[in-house]
Amino acid sequence: MITYVDTSAVLKLLVEESESARLAEHLSTTAAATGHRLVASMLLYTELHCAARRRGLDAEAVNTVLGGINLVDVTRSDLMYAAALPGRLRSADAIHLATAIRLQADLMIAYDVELLAAAVDAGVAVLSAGK
Repeated sequence: MITYVDTSAVLKLLVEESESARLAEHLSTTAAATGHRLVASMLLYTELHCAARRRGLDAEAVNTVLGGINLVDVTRSDLMYAAALPGRLRSADAIHLATAIRLQADLMIAYDVELLAAAVDAGVAVLSAGK
């Protein structure tokens, strides 16, 4: 099973927020026990490092978190599909969703309301652990 994680979710593993503990618990117990493979596009790498620098977080901690996620390249078709998605998604969210659709993700974990709604509309199951 493929679980696609976007930046709004993975950042919660580095920054303590109200959903952080529940998300970490879900990923380490439920997802791991059921054989879910964590996947994201390489866009996560860029977004997470940039967010970490803005918040003064340790780059080593970022790399440790990223080490548990299978990062896949963004393709030209992902970018074209993202541009054609209906709704009002921000560019990065549209790219994450297009990549999740291409990978036939079984589940998307995110915390952005617009992204979650667009994923549901596209037939992708969603989760915001702790919400």
